[in-house]
Amino acid sequence: MKVFVCSDVHGNWRALEAVLEIYRKVYPCSFLFLGDCIGYGAHPDACLDRILALPRANLLIGNHEWALLDNDSRQEMNDLAARTLAWSEKMMHGKYDDALLSRFTMRVKTSAYIAAHASPYGAERWPYIYSAGMAEDIFDNLDFALCFIGHTHLPVVYTNRRGRGPIVPGEAFALDKGERYIVNPGSVGQSRDGDPRASCCLFDGDKGTITFFRCEYDVEAEAEDIRKAGLPPYFADRLIEGS
Repeated sequence: MKVFVCSDVHGNWRALEAVLEIYRKVYPCSFLFLGDCIGYGAHPDACLDRILALPRANLLIGNHEWALLDNDSRQEMNDLAARTLAWSEKMMHGKYDDALLSRFTMRVKTSAYIAAHASPYGAERWPYIYSAGMAEDIFDNLDFALCFIGHTHLPVVYTNRRGRGPIVPGEAFALDKGERYIVNPGSVGQSRDGDPRASCCLFDGDKGTITFFRCEYDVEAEAEDIRKAGLPPYFADRLIEGS
């Protein structure tokens, strides 16, 4: 069993296409999307079309999809993020509302892993997990060997014994059967670790390994699309800087 995992596309069509090239190379495998296909970027419709068309896919709702459907929740977002959602809402005319309600879920639980956009513990509060200490609530309150989360846009591995683990893109690392893991694949379309490349990972359940990948794409062209769409140029700048 192999599971391709990605998160936080945020309307970045070129980054998503780059990540899907990796997906096609490692196929056959199931697909786990951890949420936030929309927001910030200029291509929310094209990205949703691609995600919804994928076979064998578990799709999780992110806070941006939630805010698209629930206008009141935008009050909890910063003004720039709320503006991009209002733009997306106007541009898509409710085309994807039914699919978001029927295909996207808050949590996923399988025999091999659990998953949520921000955290499977208190998922509706959209907590940010930025450290091993912040991950303790998940370890302490849920029973799992492997958990996937997104939301922070930072590729990272937390373990219940050793805290934060090292990541070397392209190199598989073995999961110790005596450890429990929380894995964030990083962001496809709005990287915030100083590396503008798209990020994703592959879980190989048969081998008991996880491999992270970083994918080049035309960041400048995607940033220019944000500017041309009249979206806040701040998000174009962050795209280029990977921050």
